[in-house]
Amino acid sequence: MARKSKKESEGQIGETEKQIEESEENFGEYVSDMDDYEAEFDSFDNFDDGHLNDGSPENDDLSNYRAAKEKSYSSDGEIDEFGRDEDEEFFEPEPDLFDASGKLKSRTEDDRAPLRKLQAETEYADKNSEEYKKKVADKKIENDEWTKRKLIGLAETFYDQFENGHVPHVLMPSRTKKNLAYSDESDVWVYGDIESERSAKTVKGAQQLLRTVSVSDFVVSEHLTNNRSSTLRELYYISEGWGAAKFHAQTESDRLIEDLEIITGAQREFFHVRPEEDGATMYGPLLLREETKRGSRDIHCQKDIGEGGYQIPFNVENIEFLSHDASMIIAVETGGMYARLIENGFDEKYNAILVHLKGQPARSTRRIIRRLNTELGIPATVFTDGDPWSYRIYSSIAYGAIKSAHLSEYMATPDAKFIGVQPSDIVEYELATDKLSEQDIAALRSELSDPRFASDYWKEQIKLQLEIGKKAEQQAFAGKGLDFVTETYLPNRLRDLGII
Repeated sequence: MARKSKKESEGQIGETEKQIEESEENFGEYVSDMDDYEAEFDSFDNFDDGHLNDGSPENDDLSNYRAAKEKSYSSDGEIDEFGRDEDEEFFEPEPDLFDASGKLKSRTEDDRAPLRKLQAETEYADKNSEEYKKKVADKKIENDEWTKRKLIGLAETFYDQFENGHVPHVLMPSRTKKNLAYSDESDVWVYGDIESERSAKTVKGAQQLLRTVSVSDFVVSEHLTNNRSSTLRELYYISEGWGAAKFHAQTESDRLIEDLEIITGAQREFFHVRPEEDGATMYGPLLLREETKRGSRDIHCQKDIGEGGYQIPFNVENIEFLSHDASMIIAVETGGMYARLIENGFDEKYNAILVHLKGQPARSTRRIIRRLNTELGIPATVFTDGDPWSYRIYSSIAYGAIKSAHLSEYMATPDAKFIGVQPSDIVEYELATDKLSEQDIAALRSELSDPRFASDYWKEQIKLQLEIGKKAEQQAFAGKGLDFVTETYLPNRLRDLGII
């Protein structure tokens, strides 16, 4: 079949836009996702990338932080043109993103982004050599071109489906707890075989695919071509000029970016899209090099910074680890406990890299913990409160979060050990406690059926907590003295795990 000209196609798309606008008013209250978008995520799992404002109990947001931890679930422009042939810049599209049925093809080892390949190929390279620095610079350019090909290949796929008389569609993994599957290869939880379809068979479905192509075009033409970036919030507002493709809520644009990650195999950071809030911080015996638009800078995460710590950038692929004296990583849920460990000199005494999670950890925080663990071989631990929401903080670091299971193999750290407050600690140390709320009880019962908590250890601890009906915070150890947590509790837990 002969391919239609772009001007002919523009006319067809313009007519589709008109139909979408006329049909929107018939749907009543707008539904943000497609008919078969069945996933309903734990609301605290959705407090990702800074959506939870800081999450530090020592801040004024304590009540909001606790409310977020106890809230179980939540439901939580003109049309873009193809451009003129005479001034359009074309790239070779990525071939065969999907098979004949529209299902995503499985990734291969050679399908990794250039930056990921570089990390694997230069694990033992001299990071200070000019040859290595040139490789990094070249790979960053190549990485952007790789991402362009992925996004343009997606648009080409939809175009070819149109051209061949098929309704544009794609099959994607269902993002629900029941579709989590354990990967023996990577030791993390990933999406299983249950699928849902994104299709233009309905007006709402057509609108979602229109948005997909509109976002792809914006990322290619603005971010990747001009080396610019936008926040997730800015992307939502940018769509105001997109006519029928505009988003009605930020949750819609956030989830579409996640869809694009699944389809292309690229991380959101490769689209130059970043979270609204600042990242977490870390403090410890680590020398790193951070690449920025203003050049590179070598930073020691104890000697060159204040006690606030080194702020983790949204794209940790721009960080190179140069040297370290670390014996362990301790990821700490709350800012108060993070400050306590620094003040008591725990980082120096035990050569520990302390990472402040700021509540539910952002993607960049999870990614840097994984990199420190896998690339440098530093044991990772997670120190949290003793409640069901904090257990999910640990599980998101160790096994992956439901809403980002497609990235578990890049962000999860399956070797991470839990050293947070245990229900058995509440009994043994007679810690100050709060009574479990109805939401806490429901969450604990839900975790008993969650594959991430299927071990005998977790079942025993969760059942004990339901039995005693209590929960405790990290700061409860202060009732035993300000040095108790660093002189007694943590050393004992770390010895039990064989880390010290």
